[in-house]
Amino acid sequence: MKKGSLMLLAALLFTTLSFAQSFVPALSVNGMVQSKETYVIKNDGSKVTGKITAASLTNNILKSVSIKTADGTKLKFKAADIKQLAVRPKEVFKFEQSMTAGSIKELAGRNFEDVVDQEYVYFEQALLPGKKNKFVLMQLLNPGFDHVVKVYKDPNAKQTGGLGVGGVKLTGGIDKSYLVTDTGSNRAVLIEKKKYKKEGQKVIFTKCTDVFGKYYAGDKFQWKDFAEHVYVYDQLCDQ
Repeated sequence: MKKGSLMLLAALLFTTLSFAQSFVPALSVNGMVQSKETYVIKNDGSKVTGKITAASLTNNILKSVSIKTADGTKLKFKAADIKQLAVRPKEVFKFEQSMTAGSIKELAGRNFEDVVDQEYVYFEQALLPGKKNKFVLMQLLNPGFDHVVKVYKDPNAKQTGGLGVGGVKLTGGIDKSYLVTDTGSNRAVLIEKKKYKKEGQKVIFTKCTDVFGKYYAGDKFQWKDFAEHVYVYDQLCDQ
């Protein structure tokens, strides 16, 4: 197949398929180091602004970051000392939307892009699932529509397969699990694809059951639309 025809096919598939999720893409260590700027809010409330020069991960969990401030001062922060880390990526990222702009505006009354924060990637402290009170710094995946529940990157998540044509990767895989907290607790719960249909509305979406019953009943409640569910829940059930 000629290159031009391949790219046309890729474009057609890309525009006709439902996009997988609408969460912030995971930010790598390289992405942090190459970022434009960052700021750290420490546990005592003080704020430090600068540029990340290094970051350390252990088992896919952020352990420390090194920052160089505008005056050249070099600082290193352990994750345990950071309340929030905000990183402004070099390139403005776009959410991969599983919902069309028209359907979301009709359902929630607002445009998706007017709600979400697409400028910064945020990392916040949250308790891991389980009995041990272990706080870790995790990437927030739904900034801007995180008033009711917060969705974090699961460091142990596996992915479904992505879609490719002729060696060109069109879409990435969908994570099979996420860590989720609600506004009443910073204790994260593990939400998995294999249990989502059975547990999703019982564990996460406990408010506005009439909304989910109307729009997402039965087979309409799918894991691939998890981000859409979180967004709609945020817009209609933040009371």
